[in-house]
Amino acid sequence: METESHTSEAAPTAAKPAKPLWRRLAPLVVLIAGLVAFFALGGPQYLDAERAQGVLRSVDGWVQENLVLALAAYLIFYALAVAISVPGALWFTIGSGFLFGPYLGTGVAVFGATAGATIIFLAARYAFADWVREKFPGYVKKLQDGFSRDAFTYVVILRLIPVLPFFGINIATALLNVPVRAYALGTLVGVIPGAYVYATVGATIKRAADTGVPSFGSLLTPELIFAMVAFAVLAVLPVVYRRMTQSKGDAA
Repeated sequence: METESHTSEAAPTAAKPAKPLWRRLAPLVVLIAGLVAFFALGGPQYLDAERAQGVLRSVDGWVQENLVLALAAYLIFYALAVAISVPGALWFTIGSGFLFGPYLGTGVAVFGATAGATIIFLAARYAFADWVREKFPGYVKKLQDGFSRDAFTYVVILRLIPVLPFFGINIATALLNVPVRAYALGTLVGVIPGAYVYATVGATIKRAADTGVPSFGSLLTPELIFAMVAFAVLAVLPVVYRRMTQSKGDAA
């Protein structure tokens, strides 16, 4: 009886069998294939400002007639672009502002960026998180302990202060096993200021294109002025952050 009891208690603690490598890498391979397809099909040409504006103007009429469908389609497009890590995603935020204005454009960019970032976060964590923890247990535990205290705040700070590229934050937080909820909410909040800045720029470009050659004063709308101030604050944040962390290090 004692042997049976001991066996039944030990069974739940048995290690789960490791997932096959191909299975762990499959989601990430699909995303990489999407990026390869983007380049193979000539996607980078649409990151050119003039060409992109031509495409946006050609679909503008359809967008105005089918606003809800256009919002959903652009959000999905944006999320996929972020998920496969297309370079220059800020152009998609500018395009969102061009098509939908500064406020709806910001909303589409924020939710699209959050959805796409969460997709690649989950794919990277599924593929590599266990392997990294096994290879670098001490280093990962040290970083993980810091994140676990307030993961949401850390993710918001990383999004607001671009000490790492957007793609790099997706991967780094995935390897540290940040909770999905904290990561998604932190990303949602953290990308709002930057999204508003670039969506407002896109809306201003649209206004300029519609009115021909406007005066400088006519372009200085309250939205653009606020966006310019927000952009200046975002540009200064990395410097402030570095000085604060250096001060804490010197004090320690």
